[in-house]
Amino acid sequence: MLISPPFIPTPSAGEDDEAFLNRAMLCGAPGDGFFPISFDLNWHGGTHLKAPTEAGHVLPVRAIADGTLAYFREPAPVDTNADAPLNYSGWTDNGCIVLRHETEIGEGANSKVVFFSIYMHLSKLTVKDLKKGMQIYRKEALGEAGKIYGSANKIHFEIIADDNQVANLTGRSERELEYQTKSGRKASCWGDMYFCLPPEVVGYTDHPSSWADSNNVSSRAVRPTEDLFVRISYSQGQCVLRTYTLDGNCIGEQEEEKDFEYDLYQEATKRYPSCASAGYELLRFGRVLGPDALAPANAAHWRKVALPGGVAWFNLNGTTVTCFSDADFPHWQGWKLISDDTDEDSHCQSPYLRMLLKLDEDPLYPPSRSLLEISKNPDLKYAPPKPEEESVYSKSYRIKQHNKAILEKESSQQKLKRCIFKFPSEWGKSDFDTRYSWLQQESELGPPMPKGDYEKLKAHQEAMAFWEEAGLTDIGIKHWHFPPKEFIGAFRKCSWLSTNELIQCIPRSFIGEDHNSKTLYRASIPYSGASRRAARIKVSLNEVMRKYLVVTKQRMSQFMANGLVESGFFSLFSELGEGKGKSYGDWYGRGIIQVTHKDNYIKYFKHRGRQVNNEAQNVAWRNAVGSESYDQAESAGFWWAKNRANKTSDPVAMNVAWRVEVCEDFNWKTHQCSVSLSAESRLSNPTLDLVGRHVNTGKPTTTIRMNGLPERRDAFTNVQAILSDLLYSSPVPGELPASIPSFIKRQKQ
Repeated sequence: MLISPPFIPTPSAGEDDEAFLNRAMLCGAPGDGFFPISFDLNWHGGTHLKAPTEAGHVLPVRAIADGTLAYFREPAPVDTNADAPLNYSGWTDNGCIVLRHETEIGEGANSKVVFFSIYMHLSKLTVKDLKKGMQIYRKEALGEAGKIYGSANKIHFEIIADDNQVANLTGRSERELEYQTKSGRKASCWGDMYFCLPPEVVGYTDHPSSWADSNNVSSRAVRPTEDLFVRISYSQGQCVLRTYTLDGNCIGEQEEEKDFEYDLYQEATKRYPSCASAGYELLRFGRVLGPDALAPANAAHWRKVALPGGVAWFNLNGTTVTCFSDADFPHWQGWKLISDDTDEDSHCQSPYLRMLLKLDEDPLYPPSRSLLEISKNPDLKYAPPKPEEESVYSKSYRIKQHNKAILEKESSQQKLKRCIFKFPSEWGKSDFDTRYSWLQQESELGPPMPKGDYEKLKAHQEAMAFWEEAGLTDIGIKHWHFPPKEFIGAFRKCSWLSTNELIQCIPRSFIGEDHNSKTLYRASIPYSGASRRAARIKVSLNEVMRKYLVVTKQRMSQFMANGLVESGFFSLFSELGEGKGKSYGDWYGRGIIQVTHKDNYIKYFKHRGRQVNNEAQNVAWRNAVGSESYDQAESAGFWWAKNRANKTSDPVAMNVAWRVEVCEDFNWKTHQCSVSLSAESRLSNPTLDLVGRHVNTGKPTTTIRMNGLPERRDAFTNVQAILSDLLYSSPVPGELPASIPSFIKRQKQ
């Protein structure tokens, strides 16, 4: 899944993803479009976002992911009449777009997901030739943020899904993860890894002399006093282990040696020499997801873990340790599915939420306080003798102020920010009385709403409602509401590309180079060809990129751009000419990033845990690198990790214009251009050139001219545009920045 925020500011150098999302999604606070409830305990299915500004311009609203247009409504003209339904407490725009997103977050049927994004309060729709069912691409401009109750440049933004999708999205349908008896899902596994250390697990003051040995009797034993959770994060070469309690408190942090991530291949080879491939997965995932087997089968995974009283070494592959990933939405990280509000109205009656925030406690007479404590409260002398007496200290006033104070607390917002709730949509028109009639009744929040005020609210809501008109498929009016920023932040860690996303990464057109004459020519790959190629390689490519930590958009763009060119854009996984006249003979290049020379093949076989003393078997394995999709991808991942190419890829450099002269009518027989060359500007990237040299020549710093530089640059530009958050200047003056450069053509049927 590829996903981005609904506003996309220009990325800043060195900015992590959390900081980027905080700039992009300026979320409403309690009392101003807060998720999931308002001060009056009314369910609120999304959050209000303030549009960021850049260079004095308000950023447009953009699609968060590829999808289809499920519903749209042009905004009503502004009506200044005080009785206008949309002029309720100030003008509110009602322009609306709903997108349906169908994508993948891993392998297999249970990793296929459908969800909807809602963009409400648009003052203008900017999609051309709007038509229900049309394709909308991620980053495409949808419209302009409008007014909400007179406050400008705001939208209401929601992410929702139906019952039959929440389990695929989160890995469960229960409130909390069952962590004590089984590990998390494997088909969808991404982001950081988590390990549950129960009190019966034994830690030690040191690791054994053999890393793979699960016995550690020579060290002093240490045990946790409660369930602890170890989170392993890899980023920018570093590996950090953080320890959490069940309620989410971080109690310690331990860093691995410098460049541990970049050196993970070398570390796996040292610790698990009999099968470094499986050992790499053990260090990466905490378990083996691929086809290679650990040797020995019960090989240990020793890590130094921070505890409240110091540090200890634990075998994270022990029989009592369970393992998870961010794809399991662990509840000790705040993710909880809450569906215990069983009525159909909009008044929050979730026992769990109310208990979590202690909403039902009278602040003056809380059950947790003794009569002696209550008597010492300075407010007690103002308390009315009867609870129903009208006073600033009446019970309804106390509760209302209590709720407001609770929701404004940072601690309360932290408790709620990753909760996923099931309740009815606020956008239905026909069920208004069902959802809001509680406002006409006495409640803990005060007296009934006057009938005239109720009717005005009803008219206002009906002017914005759309649910019945939209006729959305795959979802009912009572559904799951996800915290928008946290949903986007979580799935930005999911680097698994769907078939359609991978198809987009294969260039529709590109500039190629004739190796004989060095002439540049135009080439193209039609959608049908791209579709066949993507379908064939998708699973293996995703598995291998996930395994070897090619999971950032920068690394993925580098890996795929070079792999596309090396493999004939995923169509030719064996070297042209088949090694004729070359020193390596039959051991010519094969795979996505082509392994060449016998000694490199032998290193690859040993990495996979294979015995290499049978020449006929070696030849069969060699040929599989050119013919079998997993071998084609895994051999590329092996090369990438062995050569520490993630380190070469990580530096982010600005794209620069690259002026090229292209032959419009190249003659393959004469290797000449029969018509004049045309000049045009494309994009190149200094880091891409380094990685390209690394892949093509073995050294990123070499001055040897690499093969296929123009193709690599075009492929990188295409993949980067599809994967990243970058926007590109339009050649048409006055037009908004585009999601892809003007010279790139999307793969379309």
